[in-house]
Amino acid sequence: MARSPISPSQTTTGTLRIGDQWNAINIIAHSQTHPLKAICELTENAIDAGATQVHILRRRHKGDVYLEVTDNGRGVRPDDAGNPDFLRIATHLCDSMKRHLDARERAGVHGEFGIGLLSFWSLGTGLKMIAGGPGGSLHELELTRGGRTYTIRPVRGQLPTGGTRVVVGPLLEATKKLVTGEKVARYLSAELRDRIRTTGVKIHVVDRVSRSEQVVTPREFDGERLELPRRCQTPRGDLQIELYLRCDSSQPDAGISLCKDGTRVLRDIGELLPFQHAPWNDGRLEGLLDFEPLTLAPGTRSGIVADEAFDDLIAAAAALEPEILAALEQREQAETDRASKQILKQVHKAFVTALAGLPSAEYIFFDIPKAAPGLEHRGGLRGELVPGDPESVIRAAGTSPSDASAPLLPLDPGPLHTVRITPRQPRRLPGGECQLTAVARDALGLVIADGVQYAWRVVEGAGRLDGDPDAATCRVTAEGVGMVTVEVVASEATVRHAGAAADAWGAVAGAVDTGERAGREISDRVTVKFLEDGAADGNDPGSRGLPSYRLEPEHGQPWRSRYDARANEIIINSSHRDFLSSKASVGKHRRYIGKLYAKEVVLSNFPHESPAQALERLIEVTLRTEDAL
Repeated sequence: MARSPISPSQTTTGTLRIGDQWNAINIIAHSQTHPLKAICELTENAIDAGATQVHILRRRHKGDVYLEVTDNGRGVRPDDAGNPDFLRIATHLCDSMKRHLDARERAGVHGEFGIGLLSFWSLGTGLKMIAGGPGGSLHELELTRGGRTYTIRPVRGQLPTGGTRVVVGPLLEATKKLVTGEKVARYLSAELRDRIRTTGVKIHVVDRVSRSEQVVTPREFDGERLELPRRCQTPRGDLQIELYLRCDSSQPDAGISLCKDGTRVLRDIGELLPFQHAPWNDGRLEGLLDFEPLTLAPGTRSGIVADEAFDDLIAAAAALEPEILAALEQREQAETDRASKQILKQVHKAFVTALAGLPSAEYIFFDIPKAAPGLEHRGGLRGELVPGDPESVIRAAGTSPSDASAPLLPLDPGPLHTVRITPRQPRRLPGGECQLTAVARDALGLVIADGVQYAWRVVEGAGRLDGDPDAATCRVTAEGVGMVTVEVVASEATVRHAGAAADAWGAVAGAVDTGERAGREISDRVTVKFLEDGAADGNDPGSRGLPSYRLEPEHGQPWRSRYDARANEIIINSSHRDFLSSKASVGKHRRYIGKLYAKEVVLSNFPHESPAQALERLIEVTLRTEDAL
């Protein structure tokens, strides 16, 4: 009967209906395009039926590849005659019988759409489902990919598990190489991770084509678990949180998964628009958020319906963000500290070598430890005998310091052998005063307190000496920036040892004191640095050696580094694009830090140089450090 036209002036209401049911079925069947997800659907149907054992078999028959999923669950719900109610399954698409279960029966059941079987269209050309009836009889439901009809028939045989067997095949050419036993096991271990743990189901995958067998075990996350609450309450239920900080973010499964009651819905929650920001899209994080009240998109079962439950998820996740970011910042700081110590050690080693080969009168800002005069050629570390070295003296006499046969040393010190000025690396502000002290010692290191005369003089630099120039101490001052080299000459005018003491010293120290003792002179030198940013030596850690460095993020600022003279630190902008780019590899990052060090060395030592001269100095320093970095 022809429908009467609707007048534009009339208001009409009604109920939406499917215009073409077969076209709707086609659309639903083609909405699932992931073959492994289809196998997961079949496995979940078995778990919903209470199965404790699921057996997945990939086999070849007459040149074609088939896939079987067999379980020991409750099977298909029976009809009034006690047979598997395949008729309802075939004629009630989108109306799953699981939707009509009571609250007790519904617990632990995931299916709700009544379209799971249609996912076989992404796997193979046909599906056969076999379930048991009364007295052990078996019935079969057969569906064909792209076909509008179904067939239900009794079949012979038996199901040793008493549950259900689903056979899909022959597999499509596009999928049979993708659906291997190894890939199926790996996919299910991630997709059903918590579902397997919760139910205790055992899933066994046998691939007779590639001759392999695997037991599906729940996937374990890499990295270290973040100390976060395990559950977060929402108006519709608890959100479960399990997040890990991983070392390698390049793995394909990196990311935070979204799950619904133990089943993975999305591999990466960053696919959802409200989660496309830190920390959810941070590649260092992996783990999952599990929220059972979520409503899934029926077609693919990998989408989320934007309803009130989804709003609860977004709100709970937003409340977690500060804790996650704080935990990440804490871990990042710990990793940065460990890496910085190693890099700092390598950079220092490179610059000690480089600056030792540069003119010391020009590079005066950072103190580089050097061997003390008179001791730098000591051979005790290499094992050879060196005149003037106390250990060599004792070994020359055929004794050792712990040898009981060694001659008894005299209580008084022996002849003058060395003199040493302290402090060794003094630094002062221009106009400041530095007190130097000379200490005289014999060949065995005993201090000579009396009988030694001292003479001080300025060897190099614009400085002056104050105090008694013949005393063991003197004061050095300078008005301008620069270095002042001071020398002391110690002399012993008379021989102070005789008799038994002299004989005892002759037995031990004769190898080093065979010349004249009267009039013996020994000298030593130190260089006092007078710097604008020079801090007093002593216990001030900022006054000695090469500086350390610390990171200070300043987003959007163009500076890369600056030197803090008071703390003796190079501050590096860790938010600069070049710093972030350098972290692509450890070597590149180390060389970047080294270049910043070279820049600060040049700027500190040559603050008044022209840009061209400073660049020449920069090349001079980097050339000598690049091999070590």
